[in-house]
Parts: sequence; C-alpha cells; structure tokens
Amino acid sequence: MPLRSPAVQVRPLSGPAEMRAAVALYREVFRLGDTDPAVSPRLLISLAHNGGSVVGAFDGGEMVGFTYGFGGVDPSGAVYHYSQMAAVREDQQGRGVGRALKLGQRAQVLATGVTAMRWSFDPVRTRNAHFNLDVLGAVARWFEPNLLGVEDVGRDRGMRTDRLIVEWDLTTAPAPADGPPAPPSVGWGETARDGAAVLLGLPGDWDAHVAADREASVVLRDRVAGVMGRLVADGYAAVSCTVASPGTAVYRFVPDPQEKI
Repeated sequence: MPLRSPAVQVRPLSGPAEMRAAVALYREVFRLGDTDPAVSPRLLISLAHNGGSVVGAFDGGEMVGFTYGFGGVDPSGAVYHYSQMAAVREDQQGRGVGRALKLGQRAQVLATGVTAMRWSFDPVRTRNAHFNLDVLGAVARWFEPNLLGVEDVGRDRGMRTDRLIVEWDLTTAPAPADGPPAPPSVGWGETARDGAAVLLGLPGDWDAHVAADREASVVLRDRVAGVMGRLVADGYAAVSCTVASPGTAVYRFVPDPQEKI
C-alpha cells in the first residue's frame, strides 16, 4: 500500500519508464557524468521481480526520490535486507522525503517477513549520519576502511571510500522527531569522553570543507578512519551524529551490547 507524507506519495516502482526515471534521478543526485557507471533499469526491474525493493517518492506525480535493496545473509546466518542506496533530489531535501522513502522501504521489507535492514554510508557526511542514526534510529555497528577502493566517480574522486555500516531493527518504532540534545563541541578528528560514550567531531558540511582545503580533507579522512576503526574494534557503535556548534557535528559512540559478526 502506498505510504503518504505531506505532499509526498511513496510506493514500489514498476515498469521500464519508472526504472529509467529512477536511474536519471540517481545520476542527478550523485552528480555522475554520462560515462560514469550507474545502476541500470534492467537491474532494478530484476530486483523488483525477485524479492528486492525498488521504491519511489512522488510529489504531484513527479519522482523526487528513490531507494532500492536486496536480501542479504551474514556469516552467522542472520537474514536482513540490504539497502544499496537512497537518493532524494537536492531541491526536495529537508522536507521529510528521505524519511518517508525509508519508511516505505521498511513497510515493503516487513511484508516479506524480514525484520532487519542494513546499509552503508560515508561517515564524513554528517548530515547523512544524522538522518540514519538520529532520524531513523539505526545503529552503526561495523566500519569498513576503503570499502570500494579509491573513489573514481562523483563528488570525491581520488579519495578513500571508508564506510560505516548500520543495522536498523524494523520491529521498533522510528526514532522520536525531537532527537537527542546537542552534544558538547569537539574538534574535527578529535575525541572526548562523555561518561561511557566517546564523542568524535567532524565538519558539519563535508563538501564545503573539501572545496576550502582539499589537502586538509584528505588528511582528516585518514584520521577519522583510524579513530572509527579503533572504536568499532573496541566494541563501540555509533548511535547519534548531531550539530554541536556552527560548522561542527559530533558523533556519539557507545559500548554496543550486541555481538557483532
């Protein structure tokens, strides 16, 4: 059943025309050139017909976001749905489209009997981190350094592709809209203790930081990868990433009681 939020309808995509529109939206959001690789309409159609999720968000009949995913299983035998990516058109961001899109995907996955979803994201993009951790209530339990190799497309060409991997328990209610209180500010790439939690500071706008000083951004990526890798190896998980002061966002890592694979 379609899921509605104010002015937005979310539903599974169908047919070649909608799949082509989704690919075009993907290219636009991630700023891919004509020769850069992207997901194909044929792949999306195959996923839609074979247990995957291909979900679109529409405003007045125009597609403004989409997400897709497929079934996964980890070495322990745990079954989950892996959400490969979600894209919301830039002029539609901040309107709740992303949340409605993920809730629509959640509903479709729950209907299959699967109760967990996982996906990866670039940890230096703190707005995305805030959405995943604070808005949706997912938990980042794994860290994969340079998962995709050196970036050769899109916004961060030539940079490493570290990823945090989150797990979202689909049986629990989404996180409350007001979210956690603002944390104390922490320097970029630096950590501070807050009781049992570890705080890690990062730029609030990664693209602006890269534009201002690309060399410093490369150094900061390396430092953040080292810190996050150590925290996850020590049994911590990221549960929040919120704005602490102008230009700075702060991650909150806490001891993760769940055994990880």
